[in-house]
Amino acid sequence: MLSDARRNLVDNVICFFFHIFVVGFVYAFASLTFIKKHQCSEDVEVIKVVEQAAQLEKDLILKERETLDVLKELELTKKIMDGLKLRLQKETSEATAMLAIDSYDVNIHPIPEDEEYEHSDLEKNEDMDDPSIGVNQFPGLILVELEQAKATLNRTTSDMVGFRTSIKMLNMKIEEEKLLLENVREKLTVRTALISSLEEDLNQTTAKLQKAKDLESKRCEDPCSFLQEIKQLNSEIEQSKKTMEATKDEVTKLTSEIEQTKASIKTAEFRWFAAKKMEEAAKAAEAVALADIKALMSSNNLITDLQATCGITLSVEEYIALTSKAQEADLASRKKIEAAMLQVDEANRSKSELLTKVEEATAEAKKCKKALENALMRVEAANRGKLTVEDALRRWTRSEHGQKRHSVQNSMKFKNYAAHHSKDSLVLDSNGSTLVSVMPRGGLLRPPLSIGQILSMKLMDPDSPEEYDQGVWEKENEKPKVSLGQMLNKRHGVLSHQRDTSVSPLKQFSAKRKKLGFVSLPLILAKQSKKNKKRGSL
Repeated sequence: MLSDARRNLVDNVICFFFHIFVVGFVYAFASLTFIKKHQCSEDVEVIKVVEQAAQLEKDLILKERETLDVLKELELTKKIMDGLKLRLQKETSEATAMLAIDSYDVNIHPIPEDEEYEHSDLEKNEDMDDPSIGVNQFPGLILVELEQAKATLNRTTSDMVGFRTSIKMLNMKIEEEKLLLENVREKLTVRTALISSLEEDLNQTTAKLQKAKDLESKRCEDPCSFLQEIKQLNSEIEQSKKTMEATKDEVTKLTSEIEQTKASIKTAEFRWFAAKKMEEAAKAAEAVALADIKALMSSNNLITDLQATCGITLSVEEYIALTSKAQEADLASRKKIEAAMLQVDEANRSKSELLTKVEEATAEAKKCKKALENALMRVEAANRGKLTVEDALRRWTRSEHGQKRHSVQNSMKFKNYAAHHSKDSLVLDSNGSTLVSVMPRGGLLRPPLSIGQILSMKLMDPDSPEEYDQGVWEKENEKPKVSLGQMLNKRHGVLSHQRDTSVSPLKQFSAKRKKLGFVSLPLILAKQSKKNKKRGSL
């Protein structure tokens, strides 16, 4: 009975050691996996991991209770051993007394040989039937084994205290990393809001560019409004550039934070390796415990050998029961080892899943970078659109200046015609496109005014453009006169070299319109008077 109790106690101690090491390893690995998962996991996964940690703590509490129960059982066994020692002392004293009485009886009443032989056989059978005799022969060994078990239990308790402290430290680190995660999430939300605002700004700029294109197509508003819009667009583009620079700075900060998280992941991996080494140490302790068990078994074998030498043997049924118990203990230990290996495999799988999640997080970061690049491309496109709008505005302003120039020329011509219709004569050139005036006072054709001349005319005296035009014409166009006869004589050819030097504004006549004649002056004057009357009526 005592040998069975001792074996069960040793098996329980070994299982308890192994279970403690496995639970500590699993809890450490779970904490590490949680540290790696928290970068991209949701709150539900965090809650699950916390619940698992709570369950592991409950398991540890249960194991502590089991250790207390084992200690209580050890105390009971001590008490039983003390009682057995007392019984042994009493029985030894009684046996010595009986031996003295028997020797006295033998000396007084000699027993025949047949009866002596039968008596010795009965004693042998009684010794065979009583299994406690062999145990009572070696009580010191049992006490040594019990002391060793106590020492191992003390070691386990110290290891449990160390595991508890490490678990507390890991919980503190997990909470700190949770806070870091929350800060990172808040920063990411702020960055996403900034990116969305930038996209909205870009959309608004594109809408404004479309509006500017529509206004350009209509050409109804003044150029001042276009300039104001261009200034607004420039200011908005500068603001968007500033925001983009700020986002770039924030992206650099995020990259630095990601690198810090990677460093924390590396530290967690180092901790995992340390936990693995602890597991190996646990396995070594298990091997030592197995060696102790083997030593105990060998001591038991020695005890059995000594019992055999003393003439004590076991029955077949007892031997079968002992072997079955040993096999059951081996099977239980193997099952526990297999369960621990399965847990280690699950931990490795969770580690691979964490690595995949980290890769997904890096892919998302790359996507964010691509989105930023697309935003920069959109800003460049907006700048290009602004440049195109500016070019279109320049063209529009040039065209409007040209229209104003033509209107000023026409008004000046009509005023000159109204003032000098009795003295001047108008002639159409051979193409029939422009009017040529022949004035007897020395006035010649006036070329079209430039934009600079028109602007200076408006700045000098915008109320009397005719006087300014006449003064400029008299200063710039002092050229020799050309008579009507010379123009008529040169209808079918080109003027000579001398007349080319004297008269430059005349053009060559086209071959298609050589046969066209001149329109009479009164018809042109009548048409002009009709046009003036219509304008006055309007």
